[in-house]
Amino acid sequence: MTRQFDAPRRFVFDAMTKPEYLVRWLGCETLVMPVCEVDLRVGGAYRFVFRSSEGIEHELAGTYREVVRPERLAFGETFSMPGFTSEEYLVISTFVEEAGTTTLTTTIRHPTKEARDGHLNSGIDKGVAPAYDRLAEVVAEMG
Repeated sequence: MTRQFDAPRRFVFDAMTKPEYLVRWLGCETLVMPVCEVDLRVGGAYRFVFRSSEGIEHELAGTYREVVRPERLAFGETFSMPGFTSEEYLVISTFVEEAGTTTLTTTIRHPTKEARDGHLNSGIDKGVAPAYDRLAEVVAEMG
């Protein structure tokens, strides 16, 4: 997934790693995020809990494997919801800035083709685009 943001990469990196920004853009806009915990260091953990209006919760959690501010971020992640927990997958994000515009490229590597296909079929593409739109709004306010 690739998206350009009209902001310096340090703003985009911070918006993707600091709880005060994450709660404003991450996840579906119909969900609230009552838990947003980040220990941003190699070996540090994060945990995001999302709750629907019906009270159903799902969670993204993982461990940071690489933190190079503001250039690169890599972490292992699992997704869980009632009755399901994914296998861990690897997420790698790079932040390239040119003339004040940041290109964010995020690659997700799954342990199996079946896991990858399941993630793709989950509607991730429909959720990422509006989340990135909200991320663009957040970084615009940071300048």
